[in-house]
Amino acid sequence: MPDWTSIEKSFLRISRQRQLGELASSLSRFKSWALAGEANREVASVVLDESILYVSLLQKESSIPELSELQRQLLQARQNWLTITSNEAELLKVTEMSATWSEKVLDMSGLLELVK
Repeated sequence: MPDWTSIEKSFLRISRQRQLGELASSLSRFKSWALAGEANREVASVVLDESILYVSLLQKESSIPELSELQRQLLQARQNWLTITSNEAELLKVTEMSATWSEKVLDMSGLLELVK
């Protein structure tokens, strides 16, 4: 099990821009692990928890209206995880939601603008 306290401390030490980048990365990793087969669903579950933590920390620092909806969707996925993983259509729906949010959050971070 991850050391959530250390993860939280590390996350809070980085800039808001990088925090959003970390959240976008976590959401992308969640999709990858969730679709990597049944044996990897436990890893996907941990990455889902990581994403929930990141959103919670971002919301604590300053409420970002867009992230309230993401937080709601992630918490709903966590609550229904066993049902979702037993239904391929539901799993695809949740992973697509995660991918869509990953792109939105990455755009919010402004990190791609630094590369241009």
